Amino acid sequence: MNQSPGAYPAVMPVPSLRELRGEDAPTIQSWLHTYLAEHLAWWQQVYGAPPESDLSELVQRNWQELMEAGSPRQWVRVIGEAKPQGIVLAETRQDRYMGFEVGVLSWIYVEPGARGQGVAAALMTGANEWMAAQGVRGKEVFVTAQNVAAVRLYQRHGYQICDHRMLGR
Repeated sequence: MNQSPGAYPAVMPVPSLRELRGEDAPTIQSWLHTYLAEHLAWWQQVYGAPPESDLSELVQRNWQELMEAGSPRQWVRVIGEAKPQGIVLAETRQDRYMGFEVGVLSWIYVEPGARGQGVAAALMTGANEWMAAQGVRGKEVFVTAQNVAAVRLYQRHGYQICDHRMLGR
């Protein structure tokens, strides 16, 4: 295929968002294992002690919570038809200090091989649109400072650093 100078290569279309399915378990549970192990390692470093939680049980509990999400206050979507490429969980809650409804980006993960292909942007856009449709007045996400890629993603989608969660021994 010949392209004229300055022409951009064709962009792969990003699959649409869909509901989570039981057959997604092996992929999503693998992601949960990676995600939780990484976060536990970060927290262990700060606390100077190993977690007392069992990683396998955490993965199973989080998977079950994802499968049960779907109340009017929760929204889970997966991207990728045959095999998941990414997942997002968004929720709404009453902010205890501000007194109004906020949207919470609770979890987002993109398969390493699908990164840089617009998957995270599609998940973020979907979650932000869902939150807006719920009538929230604000949005929030908690992110580990060492997760620089996630911080940048959230900033590209209108989030700004307001607080710092600090852990101590």
